[in-house]
Amino acid sequence: MTFALCGIVSTNAATIRDDRPDSAYRNLANSSDYQSVGIFVNADGYTGCGILIAPDWVLTAAHLFLSAGSGSFSINGDTYNSSQLIIHPDWHSANILAGSDFGLVHLNTAVSGITQATLYTGAAESGQVGTFVGYGLTGTGLTGYTTLDYGKRAFQNVMDGDFGSPALVLGADFDSPCNATKNQFGSATPLNLEGCVAPGDSGGGVFSTFNGQSYLVGVVSAVVSTDGNSNANYGDMSAWGRVSAFDSWIGGYVPSAVPEPSPAALATLSGLIFFARRKRTRSN
Repeated sequence: MTFALCGIVSTNAATIRDDRPDSAYRNLANSSDYQSVGIFVNADGYTGCGILIAPDWVLTAAHLFLSAGSGSFSINGDTYNSSQLIIHPDWHSANILAGSDFGLVHLNTAVSGITQATLYTGAAESGQVGTFVGYGLTGTGLTGYTTLDYGKRAFQNVMDGDFGSPALVLGADFDSPCNATKNQFGSATPLNLEGCVAPGDSGGGVFSTFNGQSYLVGVVSAVVSTDGNSNANYGDMSAWGRVSAFDSWIGGYVPSAVPEPSPAALATLSGLIFFARRKRTRSN
């Protein structure tokens, strides 16, 4: 299994099914649920994506920082310079699929007029449909990535795979509508707007809907292949870090970005604690 970092090439966005119109993927990306995703460019010129999680904070992939000490974030036609780049302390570039590919960008000016992403702090995203949003290279499942056109695209996939560390990193494969042997995870039947991340999508958002609300569940890290060519064609896989596994680290810098547990979640948690205590008491 091989992988390519998504985002160390100047970009734009995701490979798509060859039997679906590109306009459908562009229209999905333009949903108000995904307006928080923009373009991050580090001082060395490497380009990827980022997600606005507070007026002056952007969540992205740590590998986009490389050796750069600064960068800029562009969203809704405006560009904002960074005042600080923060890399998760457990990030190691030698093993991207081990997780911790998270970085934070502190902007020197607050962004206005954009609804920030709501971070997911639960643990039920596996098996759900995810919407992947970014500005990476594009092409089709037949060709792999081929084109740079600076378009924002979104695709959908079932979040049903992993690469050995599911608590930190999840995956989804790009199923072919005509060749079931390309399947790596779960069902071999592709979703209507299935796709794969490509170079330039790193730091982009993975979103899912729970109880009618859209949440940011992941940050795009890599495209992974089993054939030695990570070109985001059919059979290749998208990999992303789970936001919920790093919400404490994120909240340490951006407390306002991490939502408080809902009353229902607190009630469930207290019930589990009570049950555990009760069971322990009865077993003694």
